[in-house]
Amino acid sequence: MAFIDPDNPLAAEILQEAGEAYFSGCKKMVASLEALRAFDRVAAPSVHGEQVTRRSQLLDDAAERVHLVLIQRDAMQLSKSETFFEDYGVPADVKARVGQPPRKKG
Repeated sequence: MAFIDPDNPLAAEILQEAGEAYFSGCKKMVASLEALRAFDRVAAPSVHGEQVTRRSQLLDDAAERVHLVLIQRDAMQLSKSETFFEDYGVPADVKARVGQPPRKKG
């Protein structure tokens, strides 16, 4: 966020809060990706019934968290890392849902 003057105390505080919000979002994203991976380790290969619904919820949550972090990165003018998805181990099915509304329940 080069457009904020670090010598301005209020601007510096805003920058600090933006960074804290970004890293909090990253932690939530990583947790949601791990929850999906953990579910897949336990439930795979035969997912059916309520498990399908639960996996879909985990997938929606992970996609939403990834999307929010990408929005924050853009707002903070962070570099466009081509390896973002790889760095965080974002699966293809999560990438496919990023930016889409959650699936209808039921």
